[in-house]
Amino acid sequence: MKIPEKLGHNFTFDTLYELSLLDTRFANHRRLRVFHHHGKKCTAPGCNKEGVFLIKAKNTDGGYHVDLYTQEFELMTIDHIIPKSKGGDNSLENLQPMCHTCNMHKADKV
Repeated sequence: MKIPEKLGHNFTFDTLYELSLLDTRFANHRRLRVFHHHGKKCTAPGCNKEGVFLIKAKNTDGGYHVDLYTQEFELMTIDHIIPKSKGGDNSLENLQPMCHTCNMHKADKV
């Protein structure tokens, strides 16, 4: 397996973590808790993508970010079931895992 140097939003690869850390170290992380509670599969109908790599990467400002990526190194994102623009909130019940592609297509639709 070759991890690309550039990931997600132009982040630079730093560390590959054990995926099991989603259920321990990152179980209460602001974003990653969604994967702990709702799974690692994209919830969009017909999409079978699943997060399999937990990666720490450096952003363009020099800070670090931990994200979940698919086998093809596509970023797994957090989708608002009811978009914030339509009154949705950041509660765990209103968040679901979704691959970047499906989340871009869903945009602000319910």
